[in-house]
Amino acid sequence: MLISKVLYKIYGLNNHRVRNFVLRIVLKIEGGEFYSETLRKIFKDYHKVIVGMYTHGGCFKPGYVDKFTTIGRYCSIANPVTIRNRNHPLELKSMHAFFFNPKLKICDKDFIEYVPLTIGNDVWLGQNSIIMPHVTKIGDGVVVGAGAVVNKDIPPYAVVVGNPSRIVRYRFSKELIEELLSSKWWEKPIEEIKPLINEFQQPYEKFYFSKHPKKNDG
Repeated sequence: MLISKVLYKIYGLNNHRVRNFVLRIVLKIEGGEFYSETLRKIFKDYHKVIVGMYTHGGCFKPGYVDKFTTIGRYCSIANPVTIRNRNHPLELKSMHAFFFNPKLKICDKDFIEYVPLTIGNDVWLGQNSIIMPHVTKIGDGVVVGAGAVVNKDIPPYAVVVGNPSRIVRYRFSKELIEELLSSKWWEKPIEEIKPLINEFQQPYEKFYFSKHPKKNDG
């Protein structure tokens, strides 16, 4: 769509008001955060944040998610969340941004490296949760509770809460987690999932083993 291409280029003007205007228009003409491809292209190219299809929420707030973050499909990101992929340099004489942020016009280069972060599919980040630097992976199906401060990697389908965050349980049994990871259902477009919506509207463990009773016996 021509207007989407024009809006994408206008976003590059790097003016706060212009950018907010562009985001509003893009969302309106492309069906919102769940479906907008231009929104994803804007964040990928201008903010270095990759967001999978059908994911929505605070990941589309410029400045809340650091560059080199990749977020999977079908994720629910509360607003606000904070994702930081680098920290102030504790080992230097000063930790002040004057000495590593060229935008402040004191130094001429930014040498503090970002740590790339991958967030899986079907992840829920609760309101005011914080992902700290040096976290590199949050697995598929993870729940991060509201206000949690995550300071280490999280395995698939874990539920974490607190500061620092800790695993309080897993959403499903080990066997069912392996089954879900193997199925990669999130790779399907929503149009293919619609006929199977019954699977997504009831306790999945009970549903799954009703269809596979022999596995439950094992």
